Amino acid sequence: MQNKFRRSFIVTAFLLTGLVSKAQHADSSFSGIRTATQQKYGLNPSVSLSARVIATPKDVLAMFHEAGMAPTEHQLTAAEQQKVETAFAMLPPLHQRVLKDRLRSISFLDNMPNTALTSTLNYDERYNVFHITFRAAILHETVTHWLTEKERTCFDTAHSPARVNINGGQLDAFVYVLIHETTHVVDASLGITDKRPGKLSESNQVADFAAGIWEDRTTLTPTLRDSVLQGIAFRYGGKKVAVTQAPDLYKALQKTPFVSLYGSCARSEDLAEYVTVYHMTQHLKQPFRIEVSSKGKKLLAYEPMQSKLVRRRLGMMRWFYV
Repeated sequence: MQNKFRRSFIVTAFLLTGLVSKAQHADSSFSGIRTATQQKYGLNPSVSLSARVIATPKDVLAMFHEAGMAPTEHQLTAAEQQKVETAFAMLPPLHQRVLKDRLRSISFLDNMPNTALTSTLNYDERYNVFHITFRAAILHETVTHWLTEKERTCFDTAHSPARVNINGGQLDAFVYVLIHETTHVVDASLGITDKRPGKLSESNQVADFAAGIWEDRTTLTPTLRDSVLQGIAFRYGGKKVAVTQAPDLYKALQKTPFVSLYGSCARSEDLAEYVTVYHMTQHLKQPFRIEVSSKGKKLLAYEPMQSKLVRRRLGMMRWFYV
């Protein structure tokens, strides 16, 4: 028995040693590729995130110019730079760690047609690094104003006094947008909603956020498909709906696990919106309430983070705070 036990112990120890050796080799290989990529693209992990402001990359500007648009570079004032620093300090711990190694830079543009654009600088390489371009005006808008204006693009308000409003608090809109966009970076770096073979990902223990909800990038599982939500303007090929139909649209949203209409459009946006609204409401103690009113009369009020369907996914948020 003792000899058999000894032989078994030696074999087990040998196997464990081999596994540890392989793991150490893998870690070394990962670290080497990460460092080489960071050096190649000028990413210095020791530089604070808020200090990584550069001129917008030429290829990003070219995308706008080729589409007939002419955004221009925005130079941050001292007050605006302080807002950027404050917003980065508000990010969840996991975001802070991933961005330290993955966010090469950010930039700001005036007359930018959209709010933000997250770009992978080296999509074809194994270890990806990122740049985010922001519309500078959001540094001077509140979350409430920006969310409301964005939401209203889904509705045709002609010939109706009905209006949609979102109360998201009075923080700078940049805070909300930064959390949303950097969640895309975290998602791509950890492969949370998009498993891309051949990519080097950070250690990922986050549960599959899309399981049972998304069949692919933009297709919901049959039980969640709704003709009203499937045709909204936020979706490719979607159209505006009459604002008089807004209550019905939000009643349809209440039957889903999504925190917003925008989050119902794609699995990556689902995660980005959920993390953002969760962080804003639960950690930054801001409101997030959707309201539809007409002539001073409230037709609907909905707080997604109070929904049982939405709250079923709360457990997956813990990974962003360890």
